[in-house]
Amino acid sequence: MARQEPPLQLSEHVYALTGAVNSAIVAGEDGRAVLVDTGQDSDHGRRVRRALDDLGLTPVAVLNTHSHADHYGGNDYLVRQYPEAVVHAPPFEAAIMRAPYLEPVYLFHGAKPPAEMTTKWLQAKPSPVHVEVESGELELAGLRLRLLDVRGHAHRMFAVLVDDVLIASDAVFGPATLERYPLPFGQDIGQQKAAHGVVAASGARVALPGHGEPTEDLVGLVEANAAAVARAEGAVLAACDGAGTEEVLARVGEALGLRMDDLPRYHLNLCTVAAYLSHLRETGRVEARLEGGRLAWTAA
Repeated sequence: MARQEPPLQLSEHVYALTGAVNSAIVAGEDGRAVLVDTGQDSDHGRRVRRALDDLGLTPVAVLNTHSHADHYGGNDYLVRQYPEAVVHAPPFEAAIMRAPYLEPVYLFHGAKPPAEMTTKWLQAKPSPVHVEVESGELELAGLRLRLLDVRGHAHRMFAVLVDDVLIASDAVFGPATLERYPLPFGQDIGQQKAAHGVVAASGARVALPGHGEPTEDLVGLVEANAAAVARAEGAVLAACDGAGTEEVLARVGEALGLRMDDLPRYHLNLCTVAAYLSHLRETGRVEARLEGGRLAWTAA
């Protein structure tokens, strides 16, 4: 087996494991460590364990920034390897981590989801959450961490500021990720926009997005994400000429060049378009009307 790339040291205490999804190891006192997100599955969990072994660290805590499967899927493996590790997560998100079936259920309008939506991409294995945490200061492994409220991509989510490194999770995405996925997933678009401001004002030297490379160009990173949201919002608004929700999605897909060739991808995009429609209605820019058993969206 080829040896994995060593973790990338971003500061005195912060090590990043980059890949399809990023996670971080925060080295504390006396060989203790804090894990921030654990990746998609047990394979990522094993990668985290090998990195811990190489660094001579033992995790005493796991901080899961939110409940999307790719950010806590490694918990199942790691919690079994380190049973003393205390799992922390935001309220609401904790409920989904404990009962992961809730994620495909809410993406499928609350109904029983089809089998394609219950794979590891949307439904991780259950994880305990021992402590539900809000934004603010948190002391773990002898270190003082600052949790920043960056909800929007998920209903409740935090970023973690350690030293001068912002482990930003999915508050922002790397430019290559935005190019590949031009409709960034969101559940509350107003809060997603506000999260960009939180990242910009964090005072961090370097940011580690949930997907993409770490960067010291926080201004450029935030601007790229804000531009992506603005493009998506414009595409949704332009489609609101009396079209139904699914027709709005189809038009947005054509405008942005979205790939929607499987049920999980389709419903992730549908959820995001619904979030934009909700935001546009809340801000008075579209109206929703029920016409002949059909929900139609029209620019106000």
